[in-house]
Amino acid sequence: SSGINAEYGELLKVHNWLRTPQRFVIIREILKPDKPDPATTIKGFDYIDIPGLSDREYKLSFEAYKEGNVHTKITFKNPLTGEYQFYFVTYKVSSPGVIDTLKLTAPVRQSVSHTIPVYNPLTTSVTLTTQLNNTTEISLLPTFTVPPLSEGLFSFEFMPLKAGDSNAKIVFSSVDLGQYIYEVELVATPAGPEKPLIFKTGLGTSQVLQARLVNYSKTKVDYSSKTEGAEFHVEKNTQPATSGGVGGTEVVIDVTYEPASLGDSKGTLIVSSGAGGEYIFPLVGQCHHPKPQGPFTIRAGQSIPVQFKNTFPVPTTFLLSVDNPLFAVKQSELIRAKKTINIMVTYNGSPSGQSLPAQTGKLTITNPKNSAGQAVHWVFYLKGISEKH
Repeated sequence: SSGINAEYGELLKVHNWLRTPQRFVIIREILKPDKPDPATTIKGFDYIDIPGLSDREYKLSFEAYKEGNVHTKITFKNPLTGEYQFYFVTYKVSSPGVIDTLKLTAPVRQSVSHTIPVYNPLTTSVTLTTQLNNTTEISLLPTFTVPPLSEGLFSFEFMPLKAGDSNAKIVFSSVDLGQYIYEVELVATPAGPEKPLIFKTGLGTSQVLQARLVNYSKTKVDYSSKTEGAEFHVEKNTQPATSGGVGGTEVVIDVTYEPASLGDSKGTLIVSSGAGGEYIFPLVGQCHHPKPQGPFTIRAGQSIPVQFKNTFPVPTTFLLSVDNPLFAVKQSELIRAKKTINIMVTYNGSPSGQSLPAQTGKLTITNPKNSAGQAVHWVFYLKGISEKH
């Protein structure tokens, strides 16, 4: 019995019945099948010398690439006397089983390549088809051709999308050469974090940045997004993505940073899909003092709204003041957490009703010191004009 693609050795005992040495010429014949496969070979030395009244072992090598039974006749003939002895040897060629077990390791979303050598013993080119079982994370060509009497090198890539261990099987098939079966042990190590998103904005305002990832999944998937860190959030928790194809498809996720205190803060954006894997984006927020806004123009005897948001996570009382007595505003305002309101500012103009040149001032909104000892001022520049301007 012999396996496909494996050379099998058989020892045949050859006897010299004479007292003098004999040289036997070896004749190797394939009796069945009638048209033996050209890739089937029986090999050995072409002659053997045996001392008188002695025995020697002759090594016969057999190799086949297709399943089935091969019947052979091996004759040991003395060319001088014509006397001979022979053996009938039948080989049962079975499936080769697994030729080799390959071990590949790669970080998630990074590829590693591997090459398998395949020898073609025939005098004509051979085309093999490929079959992949138990994984979608290996990329390989559907066919490849090996020139005659040459070794072909078949390359493939492993690019995992999720961390963990798995097993796969690669099978090469040819009408002329049978099957080549390889087991593949796959190890996917976790990916490192993506490039961080760095936010810079003033307290009381927000900033939106886009997290961009490449989807390599070969099917349409939905990515779910969540943030860790109270000052970061995403509006859309689910983002659809088309199949990745060869180079992948880009997925864009809007991330909002809305700080509640001065200084730096950190967070994490986690984007994941069952088929597409997980992406982790570090988030860095840098919050500075609010920048002055305005000027806001107000006509004499009229009021305008100045929009202001309580960016803190709790209801907060803010103190309001103006530095020019011709402008008026209420002294304080209690604003619910994360709520935006309009603060009404009035320009009274001249008490006598006379036209005045344009007046300037500023509205200052102050919050009492918070638990971190921070007192923050928001400044809005004001410009008062008369009716005639």
